[in-house]
Parts: sequence; structure tokens; C-alpha cells
Amino acid sequence: MLVLSRQRDETIMIGDDVELTIVDIRGDKVRIGIKAPATVAVHRKEVYDAIRNENQQAAAFRGELGTFRPRGSARGGASTSGGTVLPAAAKLAATHTGRRETA
Repeated sequence: MLVLSRQRDETIMIGDDVELTIVDIRGDKVRIGIKAPATVAVHRKEVYDAIRNENQQAAAFRGELGTFRPRGSARGGASTSGGTVLPAAAKLAATHTGRRETA
């Protein structure tokens, strides 16, 4: 792990596209601003872990369904696949507002 010291309003670059800026320091709390392209997912670690666990559970559940058809796959039904944030991850992400949390 690389450890860097920064003061308020100083920035760290990750590659050419990601900027981490120290926004505020109060006691033992450090606020970090992150500029990254929309194609780069940015999550707090606990949100990332919750999303990963929910996705693993969903994949296991789909495997258990076997021959059952997913909702909306009947003739003429709309597909429901892609991009869903599952309940536990959504609840955890909702605990902090004002920052970009993407799933």
C-alpha cells in the first residue's frame, strides 16, 4: 500500500482520469473529493462489499432457479435484466447523501 501525506486542498492523481482532493480535515475525519469519469465506479468500501455480496447471492439464487423463467420473460414481456441495486446495498448507499454512489 502506498501511503501519501496531503494537506487540505491538495490533490492526488490516480492515472490520468481520477483526482482525489483533500476537502476538509476535522479531528480524526478526513473528507475526500473524488473526480472520476462516469465509467469508473466509486464506492465506499462497505457499499462495495454489500453490492458484491448481494450480486453473489443473486447469482446463486439464479442458479437454483434452474429451468424457471425470470419475471418478464414470457411471450411479449419486457426484460428485467441489468443494473439493479439490490435492497441491502441500496439501503447502505442511502445512509450517506451528497456523494455519487453508483452501482
